[in-house]
Amino acid sequence: MSVGPLFLYLPCTTDGMMSDDIKKPIIRLDLDTNQRGFLRGIGQVMCIRMVAGMAFTLAVLSLPLTGAAQKFQEPTKEELQMTSDPKAPGAPAVYLYREEETNIRKISVSCYARIKVLTEKGKEWATVQVPYFSGYMGKPIIEGRTIHSDGTIVPLIGKPEEILIFKNKINYVKAVAFNLPSVEVGSILEYRWSIPILDRNATQTQDEAIIYNNGEAVTRVPEWEVQQDIYVHKEHFFLSGGGIADLLSFVPHLPQGVQVIKNLIGDFSLDVQDVPALKSEEYAPPESSLRYRVQFFLTPYVGVGLFWQDETKDWSKRLDRAADQSTVIKEAANRITVGVSTSEAKARKLYDAVQALDNTNFSRIKTKYERKQLHLKKELKNAQDVWNEKSGSGNDIATLYLALARAAGFNVDGLLVADRSERIVDPYLLTLDQFDSLLVVLHIDGKDINLDPGEKLCPFGQLHWTHIMSGGIQENIKGFIITPPNNIKEATTAHAADLNLDAQGGITGTVKMLMNGPEALHWRQLSLTSDPEEVKKQLNESLHNLLPQGITGEVDKIQGLETGEGYLSISAKVSGQLGSSTGKRLMLPGFFFSTGARTHFVSEEKRVAAVDLHYADQVIDDAVYHLPAGFTVESAPTPAQLPWEGHAALVVKAIPGAGTIDIRHTFARFFVLLDPKEYPALRDYYQKIAASDQQQLVLVKAAN
Repeated sequence: MSVGPLFLYLPCTTDGMMSDDIKKPIIRLDLDTNQRGFLRGIGQVMCIRMVAGMAFTLAVLSLPLTGAAQKFQEPTKEELQMTSDPKAPGAPAVYLYREEETNIRKISVSCYARIKVLTEKGKEWATVQVPYFSGYMGKPIIEGRTIHSDGTIVPLIGKPEEILIFKNKINYVKAVAFNLPSVEVGSILEYRWSIPILDRNATQTQDEAIIYNNGEAVTRVPEWEVQQDIYVHKEHFFLSGGGIADLLSFVPHLPQGVQVIKNLIGDFSLDVQDVPALKSEEYAPPESSLRYRVQFFLTPYVGVGLFWQDETKDWSKRLDRAADQSTVIKEAANRITVGVSTSEAKARKLYDAVQALDNTNFSRIKTKYERKQLHLKKELKNAQDVWNEKSGSGNDIATLYLALARAAGFNVDGLLVADRSERIVDPYLLTLDQFDSLLVVLHIDGKDINLDPGEKLCPFGQLHWTHIMSGGIQENIKGFIITPPNNIKEATTAHAADLNLDAQGGITGTVKMLMNGPEALHWRQLSLTSDPEEVKKQLNESLHNLLPQGITGEVDKIQGLETGEGYLSISAKVSGQLGSSTGKRLMLPGFFFSTGARTHFVSEEKRVAAVDLHYADQVIDDAVYHLPAGFTVESAPTPAQLPWEGHAALVVKAIPGAGTIDIRHTFARFFVLLDPKEYPALRDYYQKIAASDQQQLVLVKAAN
């Protein structure tokens, strides 16, 4: 299971002119199951934000607590003898206690944890990794021990392993990793660590709320991750507000009745008990938006509306400067649209022009040395720079489209949105750090067309799925906006099979897959970052999941990968044993293509999180069977229409022919997100689909 990305915001970047304006991550490190140690005992994001000078933010997965004050605890008899936890049946391990502290006065962060191991899998929690920012943080100070169920104590000794996560000429992100010793099922794992924040210039006193790096003020603002992957019996959080207490605010997402306490001197604390493990549910919004947590941020604003009004204005001014219509931009817009008569055709020409540029989100970014050797500017500052270089990040290219469209006389606005695969925007979290991607809204012929120029190969008038139904801010609009859902006509996948059956139920034939919209965009963008063999390998895996048991297939032709327009076409040859013979009858599945994707909500009785299916779509399955000589159709899937008003519709048809039968299964889903309260209706509908999909095709051999 992915544990989420580690985002680094570093100065002196070459990522493009929009990096500082929209706080786009310069580096993204995706942490997977092999790096789960980043969550062990940490579970929080620590942000280092520049209050003055160049934007400089490090968001690390969990940097928190009292190590100095918290002493190791003697385990109780009950804790030592625990073999399971009635509050967390089947849990691999549980937190008996955990604590996190960000101490601005002492310029340190620290963490303390006590974990009971209940199963073999629970031993994973004995591996801990503590990330830190070398040069701005001291090396973590670590203590730990393992307590066996008989009370034997085995202390942590030896030097922790140091891991380099990221490095450039200026910045180093490292981690120290350690394994608690002699861990058994039944052991209690206990450790604490603390990280001092270094004062390079030694200009602050202990009570000051800031430190300095080359004259730039830096503050530490934590995010308390209250809910973990395992059950937590008790936990405590503390943040000393220090001199910035009046600027600190927070957004809580906590169990009912639990509150953050702020004392008279500006310190914040939180005590929580009996926090269940985060339940992982399929097709749910990002886990980071579901966990119980408290997000801190710095703001001088006391009103939500005023913040977004002012910030939208400031962001719009910066964007307008970057999208300035210089003489070069105007000449380019004129050349691109010369001879084009209609407004929409002009807009498409401009779109095609920027889509053809090198998008560094999908290619290698030039190093500073390479830029110097090529006599390029140190960084891209505006749309003209992007046009001159014919290269830029996705947000740079979106800015260029904005400039070209305005130069061509269009009324067009920038729109800044979040990546919906990463987070759900919270309007009460007063920071633009929530947003990642620049889109463009074209106002033309009385309608608004949302465009995604920064997404390579994304068709004109469509958005990448991570940008649909996402929160954002738009030029010339007050308050929050939500991008619209997609049209299912622009998200259609068709599977067509032409199959020859023999008298024993074996088949040979061909399968053709056609797709547009988000599904096609996935494969097209994969082809930009992977070699053809890898693309074909993954397409074969997708085909294997689509085919029924006993049938194999191999992709032999792919068309349409290089363009964003039209359908992507994939052809394959298939063969294998599909049916079984019983006397004179041949029994076959009623629907050739896998119905597994249509039954994913049938087994879950309850639902905690909203259902997020990314985008609305329709899937058309059409299988033509050529019957064996002497066989006729005895029974086939019953033609049916199964609507769920306003949400979905299923249509089944069986069309007999001369020695053939054509079985069609068309499923259209109009919704993208569904509230948990609607889950019973969703499950009931999908159960009806699952029942329909169990029908069989029965062939019978005519009597001699």
